[in-house]
Amino acid sequence: MKKREVILEFEQSVKDFHLPRTSELPDLDFYMDQVISIMEKNLYLLSVDQNSKFITPAMINNYVKLGIIPPPKKKRYSKEHICYLFIITTLKSVIPIPAISQIIKAQTENRSVFELYDIFCEAYENMLKEAVNTSRAIITENRESLEDAISKLSMFMAINAGTTQLIAGNGIKILTEEKTENEK
Repeated sequence: MKKREVILEFEQSVKDFHLPRTSELPDLDFYMDQVISIMEKNLYLLSVDQNSKFITPAMINNYVKLGIIPPPKKKRYSKEHICYLFIITTLKSVIPIPAISQIIKAQTENRSVFELYDIFCEAYENMLKEAVNTSRAIITENRESLEDAISKLSMFMAINAGTTQLIAGNGIKILTEEKTENEK
């Protein structure tokens, strides 16, 4: 497949991307393999290649052990668990798990995990579409070769990711300091 076709295919998959909102998730309890299946089906954009796994049973067990998500009841996971896992799985490539845990705890002090999750979904989809629009603009306005446009796009997006990560890290640092001061 040619590079331009790959770019167009990816852009289309982003345009079609939708995280299920709380109201769209079934009110059932799931076994671990069903949870993995739900995550893989809905977060297909996170798969860089066929062999990479962005969520595994071991990861979920670790999130429970660390207290980031509540323990399952009789080996079954609820809609609440699914919401937590969507947030954790999408953020973990950008910020460390303890920071994700802090953000979730801070955000759920004044709202339910379901409200947080729906806010998260909307923000994630909007920012993803915004990134694709930026991508399209860079590739379209670049009069050089497609390779040059792709390398320029990659550089700009890496800069964006780095600066955004810097700001998020500063916010997490402030949360950590505030929490430490409150515990004293």
